[in-house]
Amino acid sequence: MPSNGDAGCDYPFSRNAARGPQSTSREAMEDRRMAARLNYSFFHAPCVAMLFMPSVGDNVRIASDIGMYAQTFLLSLTAHGLGGIPQTALGFYAGTIRKVLGIDDSLKMLFGISFGYPDEHAAGHSYRIGKAAIEESVTFHS
Repeated sequence: MPSNGDAGCDYPFSRNAARGPQSTSREAMEDRRMAARLNYSFFHAPCVAMLFMPSVGDNVRIASDIGMYAQTFLLSLTAHGLGGIPQTALGFYAGTIRKVLGIDDSLKMLFGISFGYPDEHAAGHSYRIGKAAIEESVTFHS
């Protein structure tokens, strides 16, 4: 991984945002490094989709559209017995990925999604992030 948070990124972000799985304790640094490195082997998935966007206006609407597409893609994978892992860490190598795939520099990489049939026995497969109740995250107006 590059030594600073924005080397090679189309959309730089804090290195703190690229931490390994939260199920690995902060003190287990080698375990966290190994977990983070799985991003660069696409979590051993056989396929990966790279999502790029053109620069249009303030880019917010385009990025939102791609986010909605990605969510629909992930739901579709699940409906067909597949699994997917969104990977923003791949953005650290956006320039390299564009070069290898022959993608024009005008398209900015948002993230990748590795996908395939999930390994039901993999250590991280059962890890689930807790979710807040809808009443805690949504305000309803009448």
